[in-house]
Amino acid sequence: MRGHRPAAAALVASLFAIASLAACVVTTSAPPPRGILVSGPPPAVIVEERPPAPASMATWVEGYWHWTGMQYAWIPGHWVTSAPKGATWQAPAYVQSNGSYFYEPGAWAPAAPAAHAAPAPTAEAFH
Repeated sequence: MRGHRPAAAALVASLFAIASLAACVVTTSAPPPRGILVSGPPPAVIVEERPPAPASMATWVEGYWHWTGMQYAWIPGHWVTSAPKGATWQAPAYVQSNGSYFYEPGAWAPAAPAAHAAPAPTAEAFH
């Protein structure tokens, strides 16, 4: 019977290891939303009349609700004459995630790099 004791001890140790691993719980969660945690969604958008552009290269920025840190404040639509070259205005976003609301401020997004098409092959390319 002495020969069976090491095998029994190894079996008990293996069962203990398996039980220990079964007790471990690994959870993954989605990354937290970008932006600022706010008290709730913004009020309804205020409809505004767009005035004529002050310059031919001006960019219109629609009015939006901005989070001040305590409440939403309406930022009226306006023309921007000094926008970064080639940039586009990305309006603020209001995101609901897991029962919470997040405010992602608007920003100027740089222009996407132009996609360059490959030049057409010439007759020399086939020789």
